[in-house]
Amino acid sequence: MAGKPPRGYPGARAQWRALRTLIRDRFLLEALSPLREDAGDVFFLSFLWMRVAVVAGPEAARAVLVTHRHLFSSRLAADPVARLMRGGMLVVDGEDHDRARRFAEPFFRPAYLEARAARMQAHIDRWIDAWPDGDVVEMAMAMRRMALEILLEVIFGLPPRVAESMAEPLEAARAYIAPGLWLLFPRLPRPGYRRSLERLDAQVRALIRQRREDPHSDDLLSAWARMPDMSEEDIRDQMITLLIAGHDTVAMWLAWTIALLARHPDVQDRARAEVQEHLGDRAPDPESIRSLAFLRAVGTESMRLFPPIPVLNRRALAPVTLDGVSIPAGTRVLVAIYTIHRHPKLWKDPDRFQPERFLSSSSEWEGTSLRYLPFGAGPRFCIGAPLAKLEGFMALARMLQRVAFEPVPPAPRPRLRATLDPWPGAWVRVRRIAPARFYVPWTGHELRRRNP
Repeated sequence: MAGKPPRGYPGARAQWRALRTLIRDRFLLEALSPLREDAGDVFFLSFLWMRVAVVAGPEAARAVLVTHRHLFSSRLAADPVARLMRGGMLVVDGEDHDRARRFAEPFFRPAYLEARAARMQAHIDRWIDAWPDGDVVEMAMAMRRMALEILLEVIFGLPPRVAESMAEPLEAARAYIAPGLWLLFPRLPRPGYRRSLERLDAQVRALIRQRREDPHSDDLLSAWARMPDMSEEDIRDQMITLLIAGHDTVAMWLAWTIALLARHPDVQDRARAEVQEHLGDRAPDPESIRSLAFLRAVGTESMRLFPPIPVLNRRALAPVTLDGVSIPAGTRVLVAIYTIHRHPKLWKDPDRFQPERFLSSSSEWEGTSLRYLPFGAGPRFCIGAPLAKLEGFMALARMLQRVAFEPVPPAPRPRLRATLDPWPGAWVRVRRIAPARFYVPWTGHELRRRNP
């Protein structure tokens, strides 16, 4: 009779359950739950010659992200994300990270962002007005374009037309850094991305040079341009990092939230009633958003079920023990946020969309345990969280004032790309419930289809 596997190694039965789940759902993160149930909150995942340690519980996540963060590196040099972002704050450690973050942080503080809320609202209205009554819209792509326009203007002081030329190369960059065969074959040639990445690089460098000639604005790009000790290469790395991380995450959060509202009409009606009670037809602003408790609970629950960044990548710099499991130096460590957010010991009915769980001041997600971490934790807590929350809740409130969402099959499934994407898209039918205040010509015909 075979003995029990060592601590941190799932047994054969759990591995078969995980394989069946993977085949059924075609989604790796869903397959981690049977392994966690068998081996505990920290376990090893092996495939061919690759072995990674998976952190699937809050206390081990705290050790990696907060208490013992100095024992883990965020820079995995062989990964495409590090090759693309180079010296960007997302993929560097120590003083390099802290210096870049300190410089950019003032442009993501609530006071700075709230002073520009009207600009965000103009973009939001423009996109809502572009949706004809009764049309079916793919919200993942639509929200990407809207979020990119907002990021470019609010953070970098750039006009919406820049988003038109940048959308395609940014989409290629997303595909380039998404999980794939490069995990097993890091040196695998990937020539299909070269032209698009070179185009993105050239566009960013051209914007930097233009701003250096006239750094008159109070945005982050102008602040970088005025810094004599920041080279074009330095600015390029930080800007590409924020371009990718700063719009895609909030876009996927909004797309998933809209898809959930469409499939839960009772929740949508309740959220709309709250918005109408507090705002009427008045455009949302930062102060009014704070009063929308149920809408905020909806968005919070959406991020629990579908965190835009469902996994954090680290590498152990030294031998370390997590939850009783010994992790050798050099091991890739995955903090499985998606799995923690659906841990049955942490969340009641973890797979159920239930915004009410976030309404109580003593709700189950509060406390010192890292059971809810859509923005990460510790010193590397997402710098863009204030922008995402303000932009996201303003957009949701305005949409509920103006349109209703109806489900369109098929229901989206999570797909692990650069972010947690809805697959094959977050398709919803848009029903207008109030007349548009102004008309903006449609420019994104690829984002909608009529009567599928």
